Amino acid sequence: MIINFEIQGLWFLPENKEKRIPGTLRFDPVDGAILELIGSLNNQDFFLQSNPETFIILGLSVNSEYITLFNCFNFSRRGQTYRKGNEQGPAIEKYYANFILKGHHFETEESLKFNSIKSSIQNFDEWLNITGFKHSESLNKLTEKSIYLDYELPENIEFELHDNFKGKFIFSSTSPSYYSPKSESITQNVEIEINSTEDIALDDIRKLLARFQNFLIMGIYKSVFPTAITLYNSNLMNDYGNSGKYRKPIEFFQTTSKRKNRKEIHPNEMLFDYRKIESHFPVVIKNWFTKYDKLKPAFGLIFEQFYNESKFSENTFLNLAQAAETLHSRLYNHTKIPKEDYKEMKNEILKLTPVKYHTWLKEQFNFGNQLNLHQRLTELLDKYSNETLSELIPNKITFIKQIKDLRNYYTHYSTSLEKHLISEQDLMLLSERIKLILVIGLLHEIGLPKKTIDSLLEKVKYNFNHLKVE
Repeated sequence: MIINFEIQGLWFLPENKEKRIPGTLRFDPVDGAILELIGSLNNQDFFLQSNPETFIILGLSVNSEYITLFNCFNFSRRGQTYRKGNEQGPAIEKYYANFILKGHHFETEESLKFNSIKSSIQNFDEWLNITGFKHSESLNKLTEKSIYLDYELPENIEFELHDNFKGKFIFSSTSPSYYSPKSESITQNVEIEINSTEDIALDDIRKLLARFQNFLIMGIYKSVFPTAITLYNSNLMNDYGNSGKYRKPIEFFQTTSKRKNRKEIHPNEMLFDYRKIESHFPVVIKNWFTKYDKLKPAFGLIFEQFYNESKFSENTFLNLAQAAETLHSRLYNHTKIPKEDYKEMKNEILKLTPVKYHTWLKEQFNFGNQLNLHQRLTELLDKYSNETLSELIPNKITFIKQIKDLRNYYTHYSTSLEKHLISEQDLMLLSERIKLILVIGLLHEIGLPKKTIDSLLEKVKYNFNHLKVE
């Protein structure tokens, strides 16, 4: 998914397989997939009536590969050109495809179901921090005549997720050549595989991978993206005769405008790696998947900031403030005062107030018992506080008031609140402090012990020194 490629072949519609049009599919990880055809797949009225969200084009490459393009739409169509005395030239059509599936022809949206997804992800190897390499003590001594390098493939790591899903970290390696007079090379690779006991839709199985991807982002504390994705359906098999039948791999490609390729990140640059939470991992990863739907609104606001880390505006701050409110409201259901007491108070006030004011009062009562941002932030800070956070935020009252005042200003742009404005640099640092609190909160809520969280932060607090309040 991170390399450009080009596929030449014949392209056709599932409902009209006999009409095959030559063309070229070009894929770019950032710009996406463009199919250019020399000829027309069908009449124009067909495309005007088609649903662009489910429109499928099938392909047969010059290498005899089966291609499925899903979620396609036509964005350019040049009709046949007429020149007096010449033959009529072919039309040219161009399509954008949101998804490419290589390895099988899926003729309908309903057939796009899978029970396994496997992926390599940026910096996943570094986060896992497990290696099969062992070398002699003299490896770094270039003057030694003998250097020994041993490699043993690590055992796969299996774990439960939720409902009908299981996960697995799969290790593999490239083999050295049988004879090379100048060099030998072994490369270790690792992939995440998520398996379902039932076939599920393409969109749903992609979301499962995205859930793990976001968990990885918490640990690495940087955005990451899949570098390769393979899908499987147990009903789709390759038959190799006497060698047996094996699952047919379906290579999957999609684009993302937020992709950012970066150098490998060392575990010391991360908030945590797998080895640091290994004993707790089975519990926290299962809780992560189990609680994901409940906390999804907050997750979306939080992780969007990692994916857009190179961009900052007041909306970044507003989204994080909203994420704090959302996370608290999803975790805690209490109100300012008990609901029965509030109902009694409301009725007493209405009895003592002229009827002409009742409509307005009832509108105020609808939200009058809900906690405000100040109260929610106070409770979150009290619960998730630790020594590292206290160093970054020495005065919680001032910190919370600043967030409240700035949130109110950027929401309403009231001139009376302009006195609370701070520089863009300070607003960005304030937002980063909120983000760190929220990530700590997520780790706490999925079952990572507070003592472990505190220890993790203590070991990498130098990565957050720039957030200290001066």
